[in-house]
Amino acid sequence: MIRPQFTALAAIALLLAGCDKETTLHSSLEERQANLVMAALIDAGIGCHKSPGEEGTWNVSVVESRFAEAVNLLERRGLPRNPHQGIGEVFKKTGMISSPSEERIRFMDALAQDLAKTISAIDGVVDARVHIVLPENDPFARHALPSSAAVAIRSRWDADITDAIPSIKGLVKNSIEGLTAEKIMVTVFRDSPPRR
Repeated sequence: MIRPQFTALAAIALLLAGCDKETTLHSSLEERQANLVMAALIDAGIGCHKSPGEEGTWNVSVVESRFAEAVNLLERRGLPRNPHQGIGEVFKKTGMISSPSEERIRFMDALAQDLAKTISAIDGVVDARVHIVLPENDPFARHALPSSAAVAIRSRWDADITDAIPSIKGLVKNSIEGLTAEKIMVTVFRDSPPRR
């Protein structure tokens, strides 16, 4: 005959086992991104673990009861970071011949992606986007239209990157031929502080 106290202990054990159920938070991450996600979660006291995914990627799981907290934390931290394509990936050709306009557009996009990736690595920056305008000037025209660039930066709520703006402008200016500092606009959007 099973004693009532053993039945109660078995029920509590099953209940506790149900509370520890894990759910996938992010999947198919590069290892560096998975590690950054895990570091942020562990710093906040949220239990997590990493498991291999498909084709050399990684999955990160958390305890189901803290899933919402983990999602909100990672959203505030801008993790995992959005992947940026580099020049090599953007310039992949799908056909035999590309028009000069297609090549030009691919070049502008690749340049913008590379600059955004570099700016996103600055401390305090959660994400960055760069938009470039390279006018197709007539070499025989008297007045050439100038190149221009717009940089949108999302920063952490507790980071002040005002001092980095001149350096960011210099980086963009020196990466684009014919661009002057006056034709570069940098806008910073700071995240809201976390709710207590």
